[in-house]
Amino acid sequence: MSVVTSMISQALDNNLVFAQVVAMVSVYIISMCPQDTLRFGVLLGLATVVTGLVGSALYVGILVPQEMGFFAPVVLVLINAVLAIAGAFVVELRGKTKEPEQVRREAAFIAVNAALLAAPLMNAASCDAGVATPESLIGASLGAGLGVFLAVVLFESIMNRVDAALVPKAMRGLPLALVTASFLALAFSGVIGIASGMLS
Repeated sequence: MSVVTSMISQALDNNLVFAQVVAMVSVYIISMCPQDTLRFGVLLGLATVVTGLVGSALYVGILVPQEMGFFAPVVLVLINAVLAIAGAFVVELRGKTKEPEQVRREAAFIAVNAALLAAPLMNAASCDAGVATPESLIGASLGAGLGVFLAVVLFESIMNRVDAALVPKAMRGLPLALVTASFLALAFSGVIGIASGMLS
């Protein structure tokens, strides 16, 4: 039950994008190409989950026993680079008809967004505080990925509907995105404690 509780808590109560204001720029960039939102949201969520799981395992299994916890950010950046190369390889294998430039753009996108160091660093901080269990680390990593995916999909769908409405010219683009993001952050902050409290 600890996996489910920490997953729901991380996805809704402590969302990386809206509660911690990490990767809002990435979510805004994704919303500018609505035809690829679902695919990029899944890639970004999976990158966050993998980075969280692998980074937490390396931190707990290697860095802490060797008393080298201060190397965590460097190790996580290297994990993100490997993840970007693997993502580019998978995209290139699956997309035989795509132009090489598009494959490179998608690889760069995965590389930039896999740099969401918040999930593994948050897990590392909970390990340092002595409150982490393997179940809670797995749940937090899965919840971080789910939360990022939810943020991408919700933000794009709301921006798409609002942009189609009669919006003054001065509010289009970035101002509208900032207002939308602030309302979504308010909505997510309204459920803080409720989601995890229902399962505990």
